[in-house]
Amino acid sequence: MAHPEHLEILQAGVRTWNRWRQNNDKIRPNLRAADLKGADLAGFDLQSVYLSRADLSRAYLFEANLSQTNFRDANLSHCCLIGTNLQQAYFSGANLYQAYLSQANLTGTYFGHANLEKATLADSVVAHTYFSQANIKETDFSRVKDLQPLQLRMAHNFEQAILTEAAAEQVLPP
Repeated sequence: MAHPEHLEILQAGVRTWNRWRQNNDKIRPNLRAADLKGADLAGFDLQSVYLSRADLSRAYLFEANLSQTNFRDANLSHCCLIGTNLQQAYFSGANLYQAYLSQANLTGTYFGHANLEKATLADSVVAHTYFSQANIKETDFSRVKDLQPLQLRMAHNFEQAILTEAAAEQVLPP
């Protein structure tokens, strides 16, 4: 369950939240299982926040800092994550159906067992990103940077992923 005080500060807006984060840098906010459906969280500093099992469907997180954030089993379907910092974020079992992650920094991000069906990762950095057992059916990897051959090897529905200008000939599994 989300910590009521943390949820109240978040709902006070981006300036209040980011100032609170700067003044309380030792606290790791707990927003577990929070209902943030359709929330406008653009520009929020959500680094290292617990958002496991949260409902962020249709949320707007444009250019938010989400590095090292725990999204285990969270719902981020139809979520806008364009231009976000998602370095080392954890999405195990998360639902990112039709999520927009274009121009995001996904370096070291974990998508094991996540649903990325029809998600858009175009123009994102995916160095050391883990996709094992993730559903990547019709996921758009167009023009992604730093995609290595083994990263998609254990993903589900690889053959239906969109790899335009993503060095597809080097990414094909054995």
